[in-house]
Amino acid sequence: MVMSQQAGFVNLVAADDGRVLARARAPSLYREARLGSLPSCLTFPSGWQFRSDDHDAIDRLVGADRRNLLHRWEAWRLRLVLVMVPAFAGGFLIWRWGLDLLVALAVALTPAGLPERIDIGHVAFIDQVMAVPSALDDEEKDEVRLIFRDIVSVAPEPPFAPYTLLFRDITGLGPNAFALPGGTIIVTDALVRTFPDPDVIAGVLGHEIAHVSERHGLKRVYRSIGTFLLVALIAGDVGPIVEEMLLEGALLLSLGRSRNQELEADRIGIGLAFEAGYDPEALVHLFEYLSDDSGVPSWLSTHPALDERVPAIRRTADGIRQATR
Repeated sequence: MVMSQQAGFVNLVAADDGRVLARARAPSLYREARLGSLPSCLTFPSGWQFRSDDHDAIDRLVGADRRNLLHRWEAWRLRLVLVMVPAFAGGFLIWRWGLDLLVALAVALTPAGLPERIDIGHVAFIDQVMAVPSALDDEEKDEVRLIFRDIVSVAPEPPFAPYTLLFRDITGLGPNAFALPGGTIIVTDALVRTFPDPDVIAGVLGHEIAHVSERHGLKRVYRSIGTFLLVALIAGDVGPIVEEMLLEGALLLSLGRSRNQELEADRIGIGLAFEAGYDPEALVHLFEYLSDDSGVPSWLSTHPALDERVPAIRRTADGIRQATR
């Protein structure tokens, strides 16, 4: 079908034989509002419709469509830029200076039970893809449990659920321990057998308990998904997406460690170890061992550099000793 104009009328003509299928004056034609790059559509009073990608030709036949402001805003690229630039600038300002405040607010508003559910999901993920049951004997586990109870007895109240200790054999992780947001602390067999010194274990457990008490894990989760959550809110589908990210296990283990959080956990953790009756400087032995053997997967591979961290631990330990004399 083609369109033609004659004596003030617009004709809809069959392309094959030239028959006039519909005829009407331009003002009586209904023109659908343009949407993006979709064809323009004209509807004749008799019901015939004509669609074409030649928008300029339609404008010449029936006049330009001045009703659709949205399309004109889309087509005028300068205006689009003027809208997008402030939007991106605002997003950057929130990311740069407002994200910490938003994260703190999200942590404060975290509903009861959510961190525990996060822990359950992550433990299930670890057991499925990374770990096998611990091969430590009962005596080895009991020694670590005793140290754990000593540290917990002097630690701050857990923010969400009781501190819980789990043992796992995770071959690819080496001497390692990590804390989940809800209070679960996982210790690998390699850590217990490589560092049997109770003072070292106490320093490690104090460090991980400090992560929980200071809500570091939950803060990292919220900070990591902040931008994604904004996009999901705009898209209108936050529930299933965010729930999957939080509860199915893959998110927390992929998060990078915050340098300031690690230093804070060191400071609080060795203080807890000292208060529980252990050597606050023993954690240094762990770092010295790891720095001497680059083939061992570092317990703190994404943490602050050892040449910065070891002196900080020694300074903190000296300060603790002097304060108690």
